Amino acid sequence: MTGSRALRAAGWTLLAALLGFAVVWAFLAYLHPDRVLDFASMLQMCGFPIAR
Repeated sequence: MTGSRALRAAGWTLLAALLGFAVVWAFLAYLHPDRVLDFASMLQMCGFPIAR
């Protein structure tokens, strides 16, 4: 039982972290859109395709 409980806790923690990242990203995009575009440009230079 403890293994499934730990796995469930890890899943909820990951979900909360992703949700928190999305909320912070949206807030920063609202306040400083140029910084978000600079970060997207850096990701593209590193090989991550970013589409608009």
